Amino acid sequence: MKDLVHSPASTQLSVIVPFRADPSSPYLVERLEGLCKCFKNTREVEFIVIDSGSPTELRKNISSICEENGVRYIHHDTAGQVFSIGAARDYGVTHATGRAVTFLDVDLRFSDDFFDRLVRFMSSYGISRQKKKFFTVPCLYLTQEGTDEFLASCEDQRMLDFYLRWLDGDNHAIQNMAPCSSVMVVDRLHYLSVGGHRPEFRGHGYEDFELYHRLMVEEGALPRARDYYHDTKTWDTATYRGFRSQLSLLGRHAMMANIFVIHLWHPRPRSNSFYANLAANREIWLEFFRKFDSNRQHPSPLVSTGARFGKFIMFGKPRTAPADCLKDVLPILGEVLFVNEQDFVDDEMRLLDADLAALIEQHGVQAMLFPNPYANPARLEVYDWCRRTGFPYLCWERGALPDSWFFDNRGFNFDSASYAEQNWQRDLTSDERSAVIRYINEVLTGANTLERQGLRISGEGLAAKLRVGGRKVLFVPLQRPSDTVIRHFAGGVGSQEAFLEFIDEAAEKLNRRGWVVLCKKHPLESEVPTLQHAQLVPDDTHFIDLLELADAVAVINSGVGVYAAMMGKPCYVFGNAFYAFQGINQCASAVDPAAFCSQVTSSYTVDMERVYQFIHYLRNDFYSFGRPSTKIRQEKDGSLRNITTGIDFYEIRIPGMHPVIYQRPEERRISTGSPLFERFRLDLEQEGNREKIAVRETAVTRRKDKWAAKLRKLFRDPHAFFGDSRVQFLRPLRFAFPRR
Repeated sequence: MKDLVHSPASTQLSVIVPFRADPSSPYLVERLEGLCKCFKNTREVEFIVIDSGSPTELRKNISSICEENGVRYIHHDTAGQVFSIGAARDYGVTHATGRAVTFLDVDLRFSDDFFDRLVRFMSSYGISRQKKKFFTVPCLYLTQEGTDEFLASCEDQRMLDFYLRWLDGDNHAIQNMAPCSSVMVVDRLHYLSVGGHRPEFRGHGYEDFELYHRLMVEEGALPRARDYYHDTKTWDTATYRGFRSQLSLLGRHAMMANIFVIHLWHPRPRSNSFYANLAANREIWLEFFRKFDSNRQHPSPLVSTGARFGKFIMFGKPRTAPADCLKDVLPILGEVLFVNEQDFVDDEMRLLDADLAALIEQHGVQAMLFPNPYANPARLEVYDWCRRTGFPYLCWERGALPDSWFFDNRGFNFDSASYAEQNWQRDLTSDERSAVIRYINEVLTGANTLERQGLRISGEGLAAKLRVGGRKVLFVPLQRPSDTVIRHFAGGVGSQEAFLEFIDEAAEKLNRRGWVVLCKKHPLESEVPTLQHAQLVPDDTHFIDLLELADAVAVINSGVGVYAAMMGKPCYVFGNAFYAFQGINQCASAVDPAAFCSQVTSSYTVDMERVYQFIHYLRNDFYSFGRPSTKIRQEKDGSLRNITTGIDFYEIRIPGMHPVIYQRPEERRISTGSPLFERFRLDLEQEGNREKIAVRETAVTRRKDKWAAKLRKLFRDPHAFFGDSRVQFLRPLRFAFPRR
């Protein structure tokens, strides 16, 4: 397996130093050498210098400095371009191997035990356990005099000395403290998935702010500061106003843990293009802040150098829902080449395999990614070609369990060898068995379902509501006639229409044997089927209540069959289903109502041990998991379609790679009442008082407006005024005035 991000062999942290030597600033190489000498290599931390566009004559010296100090040297070919510190950092992240990444500029210094404490702090903070958590390390900026004094001292406690002097207000040696610096600590895969820094920011300035803005929105932990788009241009503020006040909170945790770095003074010549772009960057930050708040579009994901494939084909277009859904996965899959499958078939839907082979060779394509290979005839032709020729591919689609998705290199749904019994049939350990039982209980009692459902009322409550009257129940979940699994894997039953006709005939016979057949329409279907003997339940009936009530279940190949197995309900499968196995369910012997009635009434016992083995395999070995963002779209025929617009993956399993596992995401909101907001406490209280006063003033104004309106009505039409009065004894006064 590839040893990638989050693999057992990964280091905890990659420290990336973006660098470019400049002959006009010889101190830069000296600063780099001084920084590299501070690094102490451990198994938990790796150090990388990204040499981005240094002159050829200086490159060898830089490489030697790195080699002498055990630092990885990586050349980034950007000669002739403006030095972009953001681009250099991004390049470093694509080459890093740590679970998390951070950045150090050559002018930064730290205490001897800095990285030991930082790694411990990362662990306590939850970096790389919770995907979206991140923080920054505060930076104490020294003056020129303070820098000279700092470099002249060799005492280990000099970091603490300068920190205390800052607290005492020493303006001679210390310029300022920036609670939010460029030294961020963030999960590496998450950084890659959000695309790192925007390439529009060149040189120095605001590139970090824009990235922090997107990361904060993704995490959603901090309440937004008022007048957020205002730039105070200072960190020294006691008001929670403007984006800098919110950014300052990113470093507050580390500051309270006494984790910080020191920035050495250096000249900033305007002639250097690195600094010359500051004004241009300052002009565009607001546009990108607002744009991201509006569309939530990150730059394209960055790709790890250790990705599964160098380049792969994906059928579709960039910036579409399928592409956006794979934001978290693309960094470890590889560089994507978007292709329209229709370009590789002729008018009669025959594959132009020579053209396809030429494209693969020309672009060095190593694999194909199919979002549902049966989606259209052209895509199916390419999929069949891959299977015939053995060309590597992955099929990607939603799984049968909540939040589940699969990346399958052995087929799609029923046609895949990944579900074969030899992959999952084994004795579980006692811990594995207990864990899968807990998981099944969580699924069956939780609110997370594949499609929207009504409120749970229990099987017993549903029996009373539907007036089952003690009869046995056969539950039949209906599917969508247009679904891939119906069009291609319906088996002997042929179609949804034929299945419904069969079920209705069987219902007539089962009714005479004390059974009732309950059918539930698919939540997204608009067409109501006509049934004479089976009963259609209300649309808002929860399918788990129906399963709880049911004595047996009949499906073509609906995913409800997996839930039936987890609940130990006998399930009869009429189509080709990936979960159809002896002991877990039964394949219907024939599409014959009389034979089926005999099969249902004789029943069987579900082998729960086999169910546990199968669900354990799906949950822990095969499925990936991610929370989808969806929207409902109405089609031309009136039916509804559930469009997945994004997926927040928290477990990723790609064949041939180590799994990426995070904790399941939970909403994290930091209250303004927490100690984190202590600096802004007075401002927040005053703002709260201002809001209360504004509410009271609004109420008073409304009361005044109300009485003013009544007074105007009195003078305009006294007859109506007294006649409409709520005070009964005033109403007769209306007769003293003429009606208008």
